[in-house]
Amino acid sequence: MVNFYSPKKNKKKAASNSQLIGQKVTVTIAQLDHLAQGISGDHDPLIFVEGVLPGEVVEVEITEDRGKVCHGRLVNIVEASEYRQTPFCQHVDICGGCQTQHCQTDAMLQFKQSAIQNLILHTALDSNQSAAQPKRGLSKASRGGKNKKSRKFSDKQGELNWQTALHSAPIGYRRKTRLSVDARNPDALKLGFRSKGSNKIFNLQQCPVLNQALECLIEPLQLMFAQLQTPLNIGHVSLLNGDNGVQVCIRTIHTLSQQDRQLCREFAEQYNVQLLIEDKHNTQDFATQPDKQLTYEINENLSLQVHNDDFVQVNSQVNQQMVEQAIGWLALGKNDLVLDLFCGIGNFSLPIAEQCKTLIGVEGVPKMVQRAQHNATINELTNCHFIHADLNSTKLSAHGQMKSCNKVLLDPAREGALAVVKQLADLQPSHILYVSCNPATFARDAAHLIEKNYRLDKLSVMDMFPQTAHTELMALFVPLNKRK
Repeated sequence: MVNFYSPKKNKKKAASNSQLIGQKVTVTIAQLDHLAQGISGDHDPLIFVEGVLPGEVVEVEITEDRGKVCHGRLVNIVEASEYRQTPFCQHVDICGGCQTQHCQTDAMLQFKQSAIQNLILHTALDSNQSAAQPKRGLSKASRGGKNKKSRKFSDKQGELNWQTALHSAPIGYRRKTRLSVDARNPDALKLGFRSKGSNKIFNLQQCPVLNQALECLIEPLQLMFAQLQTPLNIGHVSLLNGDNGVQVCIRTIHTLSQQDRQLCREFAEQYNVQLLIEDKHNTQDFATQPDKQLTYEINENLSLQVHNDDFVQVNSQVNQQMVEQAIGWLALGKNDLVLDLFCGIGNFSLPIAEQCKTLIGVEGVPKMVQRAQHNATINELTNCHFIHADLNSTKLSAHGQMKSCNKVLLDPAREGALAVVKQLADLQPSHILYVSCNPATFARDAAHLIEKNYRLDKLSVMDMFPQTAHTELMALFVPLNKRK
C-alpha cells in the first residue's frame, strides 16, 4: 500500500447546501483530475467521484457539498467505459493502496497525462492560484483559451510537448513496503494494510503489486507473529528487496523476549532474509546477516548501498528509465557543472557524475549526505561533492560551488520546492530538470519558472506506482530564447 501526500485542508468550511447531501443523481463523467477522481460534466455544481472513468454515465450519491463543488459516492454504472476492467486483487474494495485497478493501465496513463496538462495550463492562466488547492473543473486552458503565459509552457497553444510515458510491468513492481500489525486479539492477529478511509488493519492475503520476493513472505510472517509470546510488542514490519537479498525490519514498541527474538531469527534463517529489529528509540540490531549491505542497481555500472530507513524508488524498472532520461534531457558534457538538489543517497547524482565535470549534491538530511558521499566513494567517483543544507532557507547564490553550476536537477518531496525555484533563475542555468511526485505543487513551481523567462521544453509522465492515483512527472525547462 502506498501513502500519499494530502494538502492541508482549510479549516474554514465553504458554505454548504445540506439539501444536496444524500441525493442520487445520474451524471456523465467528462474527465479525471490529477488525483484520478472523475469530474461530472453535466451537473451544477460539479461532482467529484472516485472509481469512474471519462465518458461513463454513472449514478452518484452526493456525500459532501462544498458550495461550488460536491463529492459523491459511486452507486451504479449506467454506461461503462470501454477501458473499464475487472480488478485483479481480492482486497481492492477494502484496501486504500490501489485506486485505479478498474481501468486498463495504458488508458489510465493517458487519462493522467490529460489531467496534468489541464492542471498545468490552468495554473499558467492563474499563477496566484494555490497549487495545493487548485481550482476545480474544466480549465479555460483545456478549452483552448489563449494566454501569453501558457504559450511559454508550449510552442503550440493548448498543448504541451509530451514525451513517451515511462512505465513498468503493471504488477509485481514494488520492492519496498510496510505492513502494520494488530495483535489486540491474539487468536486473530492481523498483518496487513489499513482499510480504505479507516485506521483498521485488515489481514492481507495477497498483494499483486509487490514483487514476488516480498509477497511470498506475507503468510509466513503472519504465522510467525501468531506464535510470539507478546505480539503486542510489534508495531509494524518493513520489507525491502535489494538486488542482493531481502531485508525484514521489525519495529518494536517494547523489548522482545529472548524466546520471541529466537522465533524471529528462525524465521529469517528459514527464508534467507536479513533480519533487523528496531526499537522505539530507533536503535537497530541485526539479528541475522549483520555484515550484509543491501544494494540496488541504477545502471549497469553503478549500484547504491541502501539502509532500511532510506528513501528508495520502489519501482526499479521506472527508476532506471527515469535516470537514463534525466541524463539525456540534461544533454550532459564533460565540462558541465551540475547541481542536484534534494539528492538523497545519490540516485541521480552518481550517474550524472559519470557524464560531467563536477556534481554538487545538496540534501537536508545529514545522514543522507553521508550515505551519498559513501556511495560515490564505493563507486570510485571522485567528482561528487555533497552538502548538507536546508533548501527551504538556503540562499543558493551564497554558495560558490552552487553558484557556478550551469545545469540543475531537483527532485523535491510532495510539498514541492517553491523556495528553491524562486532562486534558480539567478543562477542562469541552461537546463533545469524538475522531477515531481506531486503535479499540483509542480504546476505552482513551474509558473514561477515561467515568470522568470524559462520555457517548459518537454515533459513526461512516469508511472512509478501503477494501479494507483499517484502520478510522477519529469519536466525540462530552458531559457525562453533557447531553441534546440
